[in-house]
Amino acid sequence: MSFLRSTLRFGWRLVAVGLLCAAPLRGEGMLQLFNTGWTEIARKMPELAEAGYTSLWLPPPTKGSGGLSVGYDLWDPFDFGSKDQRNTVRTRYGTEAELIHMVEVAHRFGIRIYFDNIMNHRAFDIPGYNEDTPTGGEGQTELYPGMVPEDFHLRKTEDGFYRKWDNTRDWGSAWQVQNLGLSDLIDIAHETPNANHGPSEGATHPKYSFVRDLNRPEHYDRDKDGKPVYFGWLIDRARAALGGNASAEDLRAHATQYLKDNRAAYVEDVGAYLIRAVRYKIDRLKIDGLRLDAVKHVPDYFYGQMSGANKDSSDAGYLGGAQWQFNYSRGFSDPNHRDSVFDEKKGRDDAMMFGEHLGQPPGYGGYWDSGMRLVDNDLRSKLNGVLGNPWGTLAGLDSSGAGGFPAGLGVTHANSHDNDYAAQKEWQHAYYMLREGLGLIYSDGYYKAGTLGESGGAFPRHANTNFLGQFADPRIPNILRLHNDFARGLQQGRWSDGDYLAFERRDNRDPFGNARSGIASEEITMVAMFNDNTAQGQARPITSSFGPGAYLYQYAEGPNGSYMGGFYKYAGELGGVVVPPGGYYVFGWRTPELSNLWPQEAVSLYQNGRQVPRITVTRKDGPDGDKGFNPSNLPNRGYPSGITPEDYTYQTTIPVVKSGNFTIVARADGSAENILLKLDGGVDINSHIGLGNLDEIAKRDHPPGIYSDVWMGYEQPLFVERQFAEKFAAQDTARCQTGSPGAETYVKIPGGNVVINNGPAAANNYGTDGGNQASWVYHDPSVDVGGLAAPPKQFDDAGDEIVVWAKSNSVGAGYRAFVYYTVDGSFPEGAGG
Repeated sequence: MSFLRSTLRFGWRLVAVGLLCAAPLRGEGMLQLFNTGWTEIARKMPELAEAGYTSLWLPPPTKGSGGLSVGYDLWDPFDFGSKDQRNTVRTRYGTEAELIHMVEVAHRFGIRIYFDNIMNHRAFDIPGYNEDTPTGGEGQTELYPGMVPEDFHLRKTEDGFYRKWDNTRDWGSAWQVQNLGLSDLIDIAHETPNANHGPSEGATHPKYSFVRDLNRPEHYDRDKDGKPVYFGWLIDRARAALGGNASAEDLRAHATQYLKDNRAAYVEDVGAYLIRAVRYKIDRLKIDGLRLDAVKHVPDYFYGQMSGANKDSSDAGYLGGAQWQFNYSRGFSDPNHRDSVFDEKKGRDDAMMFGEHLGQPPGYGGYWDSGMRLVDNDLRSKLNGVLGNPWGTLAGLDSSGAGGFPAGLGVTHANSHDNDYAAQKEWQHAYYMLREGLGLIYSDGYYKAGTLGESGGAFPRHANTNFLGQFADPRIPNILRLHNDFARGLQQGRWSDGDYLAFERRDNRDPFGNARSGIASEEITMVAMFNDNTAQGQARPITSSFGPGAYLYQYAEGPNGSYMGGFYKYAGELGGVVVPPGGYYVFGWRTPELSNLWPQEAVSLYQNGRQVPRITVTRKDGPDGDKGFNPSNLPNRGYPSGITPEDYTYQTTIPVVKSGNFTIVARADGSAENILLKLDGGVDINSHIGLGNLDEIAKRDHPPGIYSDVWMGYEQPLFVERQFAEKFAAQDTARCQTGSPGAETYVKIPGGNVVINNGPAAANNYGTDGGNQASWVYHDPSVDVGGLAAPPKQFDDAGDEIVVWAKSNSVGAGYRAFVYYTVDGSFPEGAGG
């Protein structure tokens, strides 16, 4: 039993601790969570982290047409729920303060936040529609803050007013897709000149440039010379000039005058305005990436530099500006803005960018070249046409990127806020999360929306996805565990035909995320098998890179009746394994499990030498969810015995840390190679535990943007002690070892000879407990037992039983002897009895 201890000096009230035994290299598990408010998401963050999610794609955070707006009819990109506009301060999801708090909580749990981002259009209202509708301009009243009619694709009437063009009539015309309307929303002109503005369709008009936020100086972050400074600097500059007692009105007036005096430095066309708006969002909310809505309705060149040796380091375009701001706000200096976008397991020093493109034209290639992934609707359509179809086939789908986009260019999904249908949805979830690439799971949090005009039904679409394991369905949390533990590295196809496919994953990277060449049997992490036949099980004569004698465990779980449960098989037997109807199996090495010695105490928190108190919290499903919600079957500790929990809820307890120092104690058995701790998304602990001169050590073991992303945030605590002062026996008592790692072991095949693995020389120490253990323990399997007539060997398997003899010095009453053994050829590691 190993103890590791870390002492931290922070004033946090609530603490989330992640325990990682033998940390694996992991991919990213994304949840698209819509129709749920910011406060509710923040409250659910512990459950999301426990389930295995590592990133969230959330709806647009910006002010829409009104307080009930889902967010796609964007009104003001600078308003996150702090301005009184459209008869509301709040957005549908909450206030800006609640939004920022939610992002902070997510980051404490090591969860990234991606927001849906609207850059193609605004809402339904038309600037200059009649004499009562403002058109805007410098210093003038605007319908949409900072925008004028010339920024949009609009028809100009004979009397000088404006109207929308038709929605796209021909989806095979790239020109119509990018210059006509979408869902009756007002379409922004990103090209120069405006390609569809005037009295007739296809008429062009020059772009209009002016100081767009003259009355909102807090939205600028460059001085008159173009030097980057922080957003809000003009207000601080005014405060320095006017003094700390100046009113908000005087500060704004002073800052606005600066903009007027330096007007030429702040003139923007609509493209520059949009880039500044997305940079403000990244800086203000400290988000980790964007899902880009309706990208094909915007020319690909608007997003970024698409060719040339320096395209990956370019700050040009919408994504170039966003990535520049991400680096500036986070303090990153890596010049490559795209490498960790297209390889999600690299150290994440770029904002993740992925776009919605619902089919060509225009082509996909330009959007990839501009610096974004694309949501893989091609693969989703492929599977929806194949799964459950007697004439469909899985042939070829065992290979990386098969059926859709290459693994590094796509984001895979079964359904979303736009599409509720998915054939064999749980099967698709498993396939996407186990194959190579970046996959996601969609949920509306069981807050089912009503019908919304122009959407063709409920919007967002009803998910009906048990994203936390609701309704006694363990599949999604199980898939996330498999994804986090095994789905890493390259994908190697093993079989595919009409109903069956199998592939393996091999981790061919070092701990820094760099590719290396190695031996496949040492790199393999898992074998996944899928059966699309819902009537009967399927088996195929597959092989894998596991050695035939590898003893593997089947990890996939399903609800009752799915025949998906744990069992062992040798790798050489996988070809005979029958995958249940419509199900899937995942085989891999048995991973370290929570020690049964510490079922409730794997991680404990202490202050002032005592374990911290706990408080009761209520966890709740959405109003359209599971009335018996308790997916982990935890004790309802807050409900007295005999009291039925309230529908949709269960209660559990969490530790409370008050201001001041606190200590974390983590416990594992000897099967754990090491323990790493992750606190608040990654916090330096070494500088607090006396490791020497702080100038000579790295304060962060795995800081962002340096190591492989999957190690980021985990820190190395101190080893303290084993549970018991155990002394492991040896042929030579000078080699007696305290603690099982490295202790003397031997291998015995029935009927064969004993093979000795000697321990280290002169290891007979007394450990940290002084004399509280035997000074020596003697055992030699090939030597006779002394003091007996017709003595047996110290290891005797000649009869029906195995008899083991050992001798120690006298250590007093209350000491016990244990035999540790394994049956798979590996060396045993002690677990404290």
